[in-house]
Amino acid sequence: MRSHVTINHEMVVRFEKWLTAQNYLKSTVHKYCNLATAFCDHIKNKPLREVVPIDVSDFITANLPVRWTDALLNDRLACLRSFFDFLYLGGAVDSVPPRFLHPRKVLKKLPRVFTQDQVRKLLRKTRKLRDRALLEVLYGTGCRLVEVRNIRLEDIDFKARKILVKGKRKERVVYFGSPASDAIRRYVGDRKVGFLFRVHYRQQKGHIHPTKTTWVAHYSIYLEGKRVKKFKYLGMLNKMTRSQAEMRLRRHLKGVDLTRPIPDKPLCQHTAWKILTAAALRIGLRFLPARMLRHSFATHLWENGADLRVIQELLGHSSLTSTQIYVRISNSTVADTYKRLHPRGA
Repeated sequence: MRSHVTINHEMVVRFEKWLTAQNYLKSTVHKYCNLATAFCDHIKNKPLREVVPIDVSDFITANLPVRWTDALLNDRLACLRSFFDFLYLGGAVDSVPPRFLHPRKVLKKLPRVFTQDQVRKLLRKTRKLRDRALLEVLYGTGCRLVEVRNIRLEDIDFKARKILVKGKRKERVVYFGSPASDAIRRYVGDRKVGFLFRVHYRQQKGHIHPTKTTWVAHYSIYLEGKRVKKFKYLGMLNKMTRSQAEMRLRRHLKGVDLTRPIPDKPLCQHTAWKILTAAALRIGLRFLPARMLRHSFATHLWENGADLRVIQELLGHSSLTSTQIYVRISNSTVADTYKRLHPRGA
């Protein structure tokens, strides 16, 4: 007879398949399943059907980091609610214990946004073709970073200046202007297919190291996409300096193709963060969250008279409530109207 530990972890595997079938983002699936696995480890051999609200409460409080926020607590509670909702729908449990715990009330902060002048300064100081294209697309379309990373060239219509974007759980069409179009064309060159922002590899130059008696070079070539390591004897250690060995290696590599095939993989999250951080430092900021450009996109549209429903559609919000926050953070129009119309506003 199988133990309840094994059965509980099998439920997590089924939960993962169900989330994937529901088109949840990979990052969301990973987060939810990791927490569900940790919870199963916490209850050990106790059946999921016998879990009570105090088990959920004990697990959350026992695994909080030294510094935590109400938002983190609510996020973990939401993950466990989703897991037990799945179990309840499948008849594996008779109740949903996490639903008996109330989330903490969180004071919602207004998102930070750039002014239009700050955005112009940010883009003006970004020189590299890839970096400029990334920032132009993020601000020009209002897409999430994960959406931009997954854009393929086949999904871009340069004539109509629109992109078919695969969002959180649905597809939508976003639009871009001539600055983003020019930046994309300069970056991609003659490429017609593949991810818009591809994984990037530095050009290898080879390297040398001394053995007990000789100088030896190491480099790689690629045959049919497979890496083949190469070694080259350069000379005796007592008859050649390092600079002479490096010169001999450079002469040898002139006739060698060191080009590394670039796979059709999207730009990784870490590299995208590095691009955004470098852009932020150039204008005196410590970091630049991608969502800040998304918030700025929506706020500037609203300030210039766009309809809220249009902004909702461009952002891919399923509820208008999520979009209404940009009415609150767009204070420039309110301030101008107050100063212009109130008797004591001037």
